[in-house]
Amino acid sequence: MSLNRQLILSAVLTVATLLSLVVAPEALCQVSPLQSQAQTDARQKELERDAAVNLSLAKKSIQDDAFYNARVALNIWKSSAIAAGSFDKKLYEELRKQLYDKSIKDNLRCIESSISQRAIPDANQCLKIYRLHAQEIGAFDPQRYEELKKRVAAIPPRKKQ
Repeated sequence: MSLNRQLILSAVLTVATLLSLVVAPEALCQVSPLQSQAQTDARQKELERDAAVNLSLAKKSIQDDAFYNARVALNIWKSSAIAAGSFDKKLYEELRKQLYDKSIKDNLRCIESSISQRAIPDANQCLKIYRLHAQEIGAFDPQRYEELKKRVAAIPPRKKQ
C-alpha cells in the first residue's frame, strides 16, 4: 500500500472516529415517543407507590411514635403525595388533628406525672407544649389551662439533699 493511500485511509478513519464520538451519544439519547411515555408511566406509578407507602408509614408513626417523628412522617407523605398528584388535603388535616390530639393527651399525662413527681421544669415544659398544640388545632380551653397552670405553680419544691 502506498504512503498516500495510508494517509488518506488514516484521515478517513480519524474523521469517522471523531464523527462517531459526536453523533453517537446524541443518537443514543434519542428516545421514541413510546419509550418516553412508558418511562413517564413507570415514574408516575413509582411516585404513587411511594405516596401510598409514606401514607401507611405516617399513620403508623402517628399511632406509635413521638410527636416530632410523626410530624416528619406526615410531612414526607404530604410531599410525596403532592409529587404523585394524589394529595388529599382533607385526609392530611384529619391525620394532622390525630397527631395533635395525641400530643395533647401525652402532655396532659406528662403534666400529671410531673406534678406527682414534683418536677416543676418538666411540668412547665409539658404545659407550654399542651397550650401550643391545643391552640394549633383550635382545641385550647383557657379555663383548663389556667387550672393546670395553678396546679403546676402550687408544686412544692423538692428538698435539697
